[in-house]
Amino acid sequence: MSTSALDSAPSLTLDEEREVEQQYEERADHLELAAFSSKTALTTDAEEWIRSLTGSGAKLLVGPRGCGKTHLMRFAFTQCIADPDLPLAVYINLNRYYTLEPLLRRRPEAMSMFYVWVLANVMVGCHESLEALNAQSLDRATDIDALLEFNETELRDLIGAYEKNQPLSAELNEVASRLTIDRVKQLLLRSADALGRRRIVLLLDDAALTLTPEYLSHFFDIYRALKAARIAPKASVYPGTTEYGPNFHAGHEADTIFVWKRVSDQDYLPFMLDIGAKRFPDMSQVPDDIRELLAYCAFGVPRAFMTLVRGYLKNAKRHVTAQSTFNVTIDEFLVDRAREYLTLKDKKPQFSSIVGVGKQLLDKMVEAVYEANQLLLEGTTRQLYIGIDASGVNDKPYVQRMLLLLQEAGMVYAVSGVSHGDRDYVRLLPHLAAVQARRAFAKKGGFSPRFAVDMLSRPDEKHPVRRSMSTLLDSSTLEALCLDLPNCLNCQTKRVEGAKYCFNCGEKLTDESTYDKLMLTRLADVPGLTPWQREKLSSSDTLPQTVGEFIALQDPGTTLRTIHRVGQVRAKTIIDAVQTFLDEYLS
Repeated sequence: MSTSALDSAPSLTLDEEREVEQQYEERADHLELAAFSSKTALTTDAEEWIRSLTGSGAKLLVGPRGCGKTHLMRFAFTQCIADPDLPLAVYINLNRYYTLEPLLRRRPEAMSMFYVWVLANVMVGCHESLEALNAQSLDRATDIDALLEFNETELRDLIGAYEKNQPLSAELNEVASRLTIDRVKQLLLRSADALGRRRIVLLLDDAALTLTPEYLSHFFDIYRALKAARIAPKASVYPGTTEYGPNFHAGHEADTIFVWKRVSDQDYLPFMLDIGAKRFPDMSQVPDDIRELLAYCAFGVPRAFMTLVRGYLKNAKRHVTAQSTFNVTIDEFLVDRAREYLTLKDKKPQFSSIVGVGKQLLDKMVEAVYEANQLLLEGTTRQLYIGIDASGVNDKPYVQRMLLLLQEAGMVYAVSGVSHGDRDYVRLLPHLAAVQARRAFAKKGGFSPRFAVDMLSRPDEKHPVRRSMSTLLDSSTLEALCLDLPNCLNCQTKRVEGAKYCFNCGEKLTDESTYDKLMLTRLADVPGLTPWQREKLSSSDTLPQTVGEFIALQDPGTTLRTIHRVGQVRAKTIIDAVQTFLDEYLS
């Protein structure tokens, strides 16, 4: 990245420029399509996942944030573009669904608008697929607008109007009226026939729609309706908490493909190290044993691995010893993970208390695994699993929801249950970074990443650490678990669980918009900003002070450059931090 056009700002150092570039490339949706072949680790698992994406049949790609769902989908897309024997792939990212969330409280026709928004995004994705195929075709290019009957600019204008809650012009109303599921399916098949492709795969990324369960159930109605003999929808969702609605049965309607790599798999370490080497050029600067231990601490999430490596390299310049560098890196990482998990309180305020108790439960699970491994230091096995007596989980919806929320955030990994005697156990893996921070794989008085890696590479103990929910959390905490329902917005009377109307005033009960609350976040409080940036943003008289006001700016880059010493590159890092905050928070 050149610094020749930085306006009046001082030049960034080489390290600063490299960090900007690497932070940007950690997300698969920032990679150029041409880069995917060289930046994808094709293990046996990955090849099987990609075959599922390019093959027939509806699929659900399941994994937490950062585990590689987008990367796999975009890699599958590039494979389909390059190989005429593969299906016509249409990639659709639904991550801006959150802009439609306020419509649920303001527009009675919000659901029909959502239907049109999804179908418009499918048609834009089809345009992009045909454009990519045209770009590499040696034959006569396809007339895309004639083939698809929809102009791409009009489709994008329609999507933009919905996302900004703007009224539609007569022209856009006419476009919206023609967007039906049957017509979209016909046009997809027409496109495949024109290109000589036998099948179509719809790669529906970021389909968890976590802020809007109302939209989510309807999305899966669309998903089912788009499915056909030659059309195979594939959607990426989160583990645990995706609510499919009453009409969609995940096991029956689609096959589930779990793409979160388990740390106990035999090929886990080669898998993670290969990804890191391809996506993070500076990986080689980290000592081998530390690199391997960081891979374990990433807990099967490639983006987390790259974050840890980047953090280690940054901290190595400030700390003298490898031990202090490693410890600070893990501590910073865990603070970020905990902060991300606790954002569920804001995203899903009805589960606020359950989320808080979930953090306590995670700490207790980590402690149990730590104690078990301290007894194995001189042995030949490791203990990564905790088994919780199923009688304290089954038929207890709040406890079940607590465990599912921990899974969604990637803080625990659920595996198949086990039996011991006459008892059944729910088996979980707590986050290894938290277990490592507790020094579970270290002898007293020394720091040896090699010993920790060797211990983590051992075979598993035959049985998990066995606990009951009542030994992990006290009875008063368990009995107090409940939903945190907001008061009636009209009369402020406490609402009754399950009620649709206020028993006091009779008004229909609605929740405050999570999106609207997020827009009130102070700009200087956005994660990922440097202390210097925070100070400048909070003290500026020329900048809006909230995220909502900032993203409403027509040209935020120009506005940012009114701050002394902020040029194009620094402005871009601030804009990217805000957008990443929105994408991460609202996805």
